[in-house]
Amino acid sequence: MRVYQGAKKWHFECAVIYFLESDTTKFAAVASKKVGKAVVRNRIKRVLRSAFLNFSSELKDGIYILIAKTGLEKMPFDKVEKNLKWALKKLDSIK
Repeated sequence: MRVYQGAKKWHFECAVIYFLESDTTKFAAVASKKVGKAVVRNRIKRVLRSAFLNFSSELKDGIYILIAKTGLEKMPFDKVEKNLKWALKKLDSIK
């Protein structure tokens, strides 16, 4: 709960990202039932996790929470990756 209250937040096309600086790096991908059935939600979380891990070496230490929006399941992976990188730059979380 502390993360949601004290974190920087940025909305982008396919998700909302929360970033709170911390000593260690932690990551969570969240997809609510609004996004779709379990198979769709799990795929979305895998896509977000994979896109995040591509940039993880460039990021500052902190807690990252990605909350998926509807429509993400229809987006190509490269667009998700591009949007995520742009949002991380806006949050000033890239070293």
